[in-house]
Amino acid sequence: MFRPIAVAVLSLILAAPLMAATRMTYEIHGTPTAIEWASSAFPLKYEIEQRLAAVNPSATAMIDRAFAAWTEIPGTDVRFQSEGVVNGTAARAADRVAVSLAGDLFAGQGAVAVTTYTYDVDTGRMLDADISVDPSLFDGSMNAQMALQHEVGHVLGLDHSAVLSSIMYPFVGAGGEPADFETDDSIAITNIYPKGDPTLTGATLSGRVTGDDGGIFAAQVVAVNATGQPVGSVLTNPAGEFSLAGIPAGRYRLYAEPLDGPMEPGSLQGTWARASAKSFPTAFFSSPVDVENGKVYGNLMLSTAGAVTLNPRWIGVTPAGRTDVTLSGSPATVRPGETVMITVAGDGFTSGMTEFDVISPSFKRISDYTWAGNYVQASYAVDGAAPGTSAVVVVRSGHETATLTGALRVYRASGRSRSVRK
Repeated sequence: MFRPIAVAVLSLILAAPLMAATRMTYEIHGTPTAIEWASSAFPLKYEIEQRLAAVNPSATAMIDRAFAAWTEIPGTDVRFQSEGVVNGTAARAADRVAVSLAGDLFAGQGAVAVTTYTYDVDTGRMLDADISVDPSLFDGSMNAQMALQHEVGHVLGLDHSAVLSSIMYPFVGAGGEPADFETDDSIAITNIYPKGDPTLTGATLSGRVTGDDGGIFAAQVVAVNATGQPVGSVLTNPAGEFSLAGIPAGRYRLYAEPLDGPMEPGSLQGTWARASAKSFPTAFFSSPVDVENGKVYGNLMLSTAGAVTLNPRWIGVTPAGRTDVTLSGSPATVRPGETVMITVAGDGFTSGMTEFDVISPSFKRISDYTWAGNYVQASYAVDGAAPGTSAVVVVRSGHETATLTGALRVYRASGRSRSVRK
């Protein structure tokens, strides 16, 4: 039977409903609806265009790994079936995902990869999704594996995440490190395509964030565990309400932050893109929350007032004693046992006043702060037993507070690490 469809595009750039994480969401019959594949669509078939496979000897294997990575997340019922490399242009068909060489249509957009998709405007079911890749993705200057996994996340219905350490963060950094998932990614995909009942294997945290004019639309609410890791995040709906599902048992601190950079609402699709970059001070909920699997914790209310000029946007890490630093909007990597100089830069920084902390017991500041221009820096010792997770940087200046969520990544050779951009 014929059904009307809608077509949308998501691109990976160089340089909503009440559920965890950010899902691609569109108005269907006046209701914001997250789009997703029907369970009967799996295993999703995918094929690789021969021209793309010829760009780099490793291209086919990297694409295969990108699809396989999502199927290996515990508790997730996602399956793919490779149809191999096809001659000519990969077929654009509803029953398979075509991974092709980008054409002139996307030239000049600054994108290294683009995902196009269609969905049924009556049901919100995904009907088709295809990935176009620019050959520059394989020139060695960026983490191609992470970028490809990012695009497969879009194929599955995920929008961008404002957690810098997430695979779904809209910017990809340099290559050379594993393209591992953040728990924000894992919880998101498990909530969409669970093998069992996700409400039994995690807790649900729900509440509301309000500002000067009532509920704040597209505020990011983040749950940080006892080790300082941002375990999960969610955006508030137009009324300021949120529901963060699939959070493992434990103790969490929650905070709300604005989408005012590095990621802004313009990086999102559909319903989320209508939000404005509302300025408000990052604020922590009044007390930690102890949660148990299978339980719902509601009425978590947060009121934050006023606007801020403080806005951290970049971070850089160098060995202690070095004076040169490269700043980036992607997460910076450290290793257990290192002593490093951490530099944070952005808007509204004031010499002698702006300071920052790392929300993690694995990071210990061992120097005074120094300032220059629009940045502040200090030396930190990283615990030799630090887990391979990401951490949150909290910046304060006077009465203003702002955060960079997932801005630091601890890399263990036998653990996880990451870098990304989309």
